Amino acid sequence: MNITPAVLSMLYPSSSSSSGGISTSLLTGGTSSSTATASAGAIKAGLVNAQKNEAKQMAQVARDPQVVKDLARYEKVVKSATSIDEVLNDPIARKVLMTANGLKADVDNIGLLKRAMMSDPTDANSVAARMSSINGAWIDFANKYNLAEYGIDRLHPQQDGMEGRWKISLEREGETIDAMLEVSQARGGVWQAFVDGVQIPIIVDGDDVTLNLLWRDDADELHTTTLEGTLGANGMSGKQFNDGAPIEDVWGATPYFADALEDVRTNYIAEKRLDMLDQQLPGLGSAVLFKQIAANLKDATDILGSPLGREVITTAFNIPKQIALQSLFAQEKVINQRVDASKLQNENYVDIIAQRYLLVLNGGLGGVTA
Repeated sequence: MNITPAVLSMLYPSSSSSSGGISTSLLTGGTSSSTATASAGAIKAGLVNAQKNEAKQMAQVARDPQVVKDLARYEKVVKSATSIDEVLNDPIARKVLMTANGLKADVDNIGLLKRAMMSDPTDANSVAARMSSINGAWIDFANKYNLAEYGIDRLHPQQDGMEGRWKISLEREGETIDAMLEVSQARGGVWQAFVDGVQIPIIVDGDDVTLNLLWRDDADELHTTTLEGTLGANGMSGKQFNDGAPIEDVWGATPYFADALEDVRTNYIAEKRLDMLDQQLPGLGSAVLFKQIAANLKDATDILGSPLGREVITTAFNIPKQIALQSLFAQEKVINQRVDASKLQNENYVDIIAQRYLLVLNGGLGGVTA
């Protein structure tokens, strides 16, 4: 079945076409057509161009006024928030955070998302764990952010002078060791410090700090490391002594979640880019993303457990969505009859599936076989 001219015009727009304020010329490298009939080759070209121009598309989306406005609002809310609830109660901040983490479908289900996002990632019965059977992104979010443990600090570092969570880097037996240093001041002005959950002695004098650590080498011999440093605008740094002897390398500490805002920003732009591709050709963004994650789908269970993998595979091979009502064993049997999961490590095989998905989604197979 031929793809309609309307779909073709989305695949090969003119350089002046746009969608939501975002130019679409980068999708196809400037190719334009208004009367030709789309073929399997044309859809393949659209997919190739979408991947080839990824960097330009990302830069283009990053300049889109609405995206800029959304990210500015998210940053403002997160920087002023004192709790996760304050972030999730703001519709724009909530949309940005959820979209950046593959959860935009549930952005309006506030009560559920709060319980899921605050889930303990180690609890198999948590809301996030139970919802992962529908969308694996929920447990991925819980594992990545662990808001139940870190709270608002995970979205924007909550440093108060010396107090806060720090990523500490020091030298040990010629290697750089990174760990989480947590510094706090208890009642009465008593300072406390923990390195990866283990309490260590700490002395604070104004902006100066001294930390003492005990550790064992491969021969199980006990050693001491003393860190003497000063708090500055970019974190803490200073001299290190191993068993009392100074070493050349300095130690340092920066806010542990210093990259949190930039991480959300990058992922939000990436998701909006996929949305842009989907607007130009239905499913194109999903096809591009499928090609990126396909190697992680080791078997039928992985395919069924991935919302994207399930959608692409069932659509590409005309598998009825109603198989979701069957037992897991029956679903896996159907998947294995149509797809060789072991070949999902093969780029060419995955590319054929992605093309097939796009063709079926947009009107027919067009002669592509897998």
